[in-house]
Amino acid sequence: MSRGSFAVIPAALALVACAAPAFSQTGAASSMPAMTPAGTASLAEAAATITPQDLYARIEYIASDEMRGRDTPSRELNIVAGYLVNQYKLMGFQPAGENGTFYQWYPYPLRRLSSTAARLEFAGRGGTQTLALNRDFYALGGTAQNVTGGMVFVGNGQESATAEGSLRGRVAVMALPGGMNRDFRLARNTRRNSARRAGAAATVYVLDRSWTADSLAKYGTAATQPQRTVGTELASPEFFVTYEAARRLFTAGGANLDQLYPRAGEASFRPVALSGVTATAGLPVETVEASRAPNVVAMIPGSDPQLRNEYVVLSAHMDHVGVGQAVNGDSIFNGADDDASGTTGILEVAEAFARLGQRPKRTIVFLHVSGEEKGLIGSQWYSDHPTLPLERIVANVNVDMIGRNASDSVVVIGKDYSTLGGVANRLAAAHPELGLTLADDIWPEERFFFRSDHFNFARKEVPAIFFFSGVHPDYHRPSDEVERLDTDKAARIARMVFYIANDVANDPQRPRWDPKGLEEVRRLTQ
Repeated sequence: MSRGSFAVIPAALALVACAAPAFSQTGAASSMPAMTPAGTASLAEAAATITPQDLYARIEYIASDEMRGRDTPSRELNIVAGYLVNQYKLMGFQPAGENGTFYQWYPYPLRRLSSTAARLEFAGRGGTQTLALNRDFYALGGTAQNVTGGMVFVGNGQESATAEGSLRGRVAVMALPGGMNRDFRLARNTRRNSARRAGAAATVYVLDRSWTADSLAKYGTAATQPQRTVGTELASPEFFVTYEAARRLFTAGGANLDQLYPRAGEASFRPVALSGVTATAGLPVETVEASRAPNVVAMIPGSDPQLRNEYVVLSAHMDHVGVGQAVNGDSIFNGADDDASGTTGILEVAEAFARLGQRPKRTIVFLHVSGEEKGLIGSQWYSDHPTLPLERIVANVNVDMIGRNASDSVVVIGKDYSTLGGVANRLAAAHPELGLTLADDIWPEERFFFRSDHFNFARKEVPAIFFFSGVHPDYHRPSDEVERLDTDKAARIARMVFYIANDVANDPQRPRWDPKGLEEVRRLTQ
């Protein structure tokens, strides 16, 4: 088979591929299919099939204006998914999605909170007090039924205060200081997970005094606009309450918020029941539009009778941000680097494995997720609903934005979190012909390890690393187009990913976490 024979297929064929099987939340690759015949190439020859020309051709199609920025969900995103599925079929790969297909579909409906019916009130000393939406609180989540329960203040939601099942039937009250930024959102996610672990029926976050009436109204109004949410189940309701409104709540429970709130940052915190206070809440929502979005999952089975039942997952996100406000007359955000470069990179790695004469011992899985730009939702759905046994996934190598900036280096984020970092360093030294420095994380303050799709594997305690060349002036702009990419660099990075995946797939030992890295991941996710 000649080099480039798996090149871009016509859009019409991709459109045919989009007529995917009916949506199902169940079903998986329950048994290993028959092995695909191996190629004949040596390791170096297989790596050499990853070329700048092939990368350019694939990116040119995926990031074309016709794909309209591949928003999640969109018809164009489905077309790209269909294109990827056809490529894997042409390569002879096995499906690893749902029900014997290459697809995993997840529900992503558009829902709207009913602002007229949303309510939060509490009864305690002095009678019943009703809080006003967008004045005293704003809300997220939703439920079709009323929630009623006693209220317990659990500080920052520390493990010492939120043991599993300890708040079943109760309403968790937590301090959530700071203004709306990334750290605030991360803190909210951690507290939400703590409340769910404890079994709380709802969560009340006490905002600090920096929140003005205008800022609360701003986010409250946004929360009542139609929004897409993942899954068919609605999350338990979350209420973001002003400090002054919360002070009245604490007083009704015989507690002093001013005394308790500063203590909420302590490493250990003993729950404080707001004695005699009962909350009644409701956040009814309605579905405006039922939608779904695809992940694509393909695999090349391993050669070892035992190890072939373990998996090395290579991932990249195929979506971008769609069509937006025009810049210099261009409103299509093509996303050539973000992340058509990573998408085509692992597709090229797949072709190299298809050519390889000596099939690796473990199975290699190629996962193209959507919804990364919406908050890592496609990879979150996959890690929560895996189509392969999660405990058998030994590693994840994620590839996102590999086509820009310095031609001789790429940052590999997460190298110090597991033994995958040592594998990457060893193979970089073994392949000087690639002209690549695999740099450690040079932006630790940005916490990129927690901001791309590999993190959804890491939070399930699967060792993971992330190839990333950094942002640039065209990031999330219509000017992120294929002509601006360094596809020679992207091809060399893809070859390195190929070597690393092959090495991990053949190693008798699974990758192992560094204890400090695993501790940090657990601290932020549990």
